[in-house]
Amino acid sequence: MSNYAERANGIVRAVHLLRQHGMAVGFPMQTADRQVIFSVGKDFTLTADQILELLEHGELHTEGVRRSVEAHAATSMRRRAASS
Repeated sequence: MSNYAERANGIVRAVHLLRQHGMAVGFPMQTADRQVIFSVGKDFTLTADQILELLEHGELHTEGVRRSVEAHAATSMRRRAASS
């Protein structure tokens, strides 16, 4: 996404598509480090960047969300292990 307006429109479009697939998407929240996050479904929290990435890859569905969350968790665990 090249600018703020395009990014905002992409997020709105992605949230709409997730809801069309029957997934509950909460209102946006901001973390202490200024990341925008959304609760998705009953078990997931995604950043706006993750949602836009899913949109770009055509994976805005339950399985795509699950894979994204799992990949993000695995990457975070590897980073923590490498820094220890």
